[in-house]
Amino acid sequence: MVDMRRLGKVLQRSGTKNLIVKGDEIKSDNTSGNIPKLNSIVVDKALNQIGAIVSVFGPVNQPYFFVKGFKRIPDSEFRIMVNEKVYIR
Repeated sequence: MVDMRRLGKVLQRSGTKNLIVKGDEIKSDNTSGNIPKLNSIVVDKALNQIGAIVSVFGPVNQPYFFVKGFKRIPDSEFRIMVNEKVYIR
């Protein structure tokens, strides 16, 4: 079984093949241990790798993530991901 965790919901695209993801709320008791690391691989619900986290910003308890999409994925795939849930491995 693949070890994966929900990252959050795609809010919007940013340029070509980039996504802004609103992260799920993080419990305050162990905030630093729950924030995904930079370069973590992001996957969709079908477990297709779509990109990697390149930046984390916003509030600590519900951060936002800038996901740089992989070049091999067509831009049309990123258009339909808005409002979809994404995960990390």
